Amino acid sequence: MKILSSVTDFLLPRYCKVCGRRLSVSEEHLCIGCYIGLPIVEYDFRTLSRTETLLLSERNIVRASSLLQYDKESDYRKILFHLKYWGHPEVGSWMATIGARKLGDAGFFVDVDFIIPLPLTRRRLRKRGYNQCMYIANGIRKVTGLPVVEHAVIRHEDNRSHQAGLGLFQRWSNAQGIFQVIDPEPLRGKHILLVDDVLTTGSTLCSLIGTLNQSVPDIRVSVFTLAITI
Repeated sequence: MKILSSVTDFLLPRYCKVCGRRLSVSEEHLCIGCYIGLPIVEYDFRTLSRTETLLLSERNIVRASSLLQYDKESDYRKILFHLKYWGHPEVGSWMATIGARKLGDAGFFVDVDFIIPLPLTRRRLRKRGYNQCMYIANGIRKVTGLPVVEHAVIRHEDNRSHQAGLGLFQRWSNAQGIFQVIDPEPLRGKHILLVDDVLTTGSTLCSLIGTLNQSVPDIRVSVFTLAITI
């Protein structure tokens, strides 16, 4: 098997998704140097995380955490580019397994019933070909065994204008009313884990959480994002 892996790696070389260095057979997605240097956000259940601070405007939030700090000046942002735009969504699953192991040790997934990835609109899904949040959700599933529910919520439209460069109030206004719960009954009284890729202001996630709170009795919500802006 090692010989086969070596031959495959020679014929189809793989490269680090951060620095671009050729990967060895034992390395996956990132070289060891970039892996060690990952800008990890440490989770401590005894203190309020920045992710939780951004989402506190909504009711029934149990806990929330992000794996990485996202800095637009850092080469580590390329991980998100590979996930969303460059056709390598499997890196999202791999990164999510790292996050799930760390958070699992801290009791983050205690009493969570299932995972819901943030949905895309049909137009965006056709254009991209996949929902990157589904890959993140599946990475968490591999570690925790929690089921993933893909079609509990739909997204009618994207945020009404491009979010980049907008003020906080505009971002929140753009995100209102864009989600719909398909069937509230299976979610009643459940503790769900919402999964997203990058958390900036929290406007989109808060819109979804607000919709869930309005539509589903006694729901509780936790949140995991692959990254959070600094």
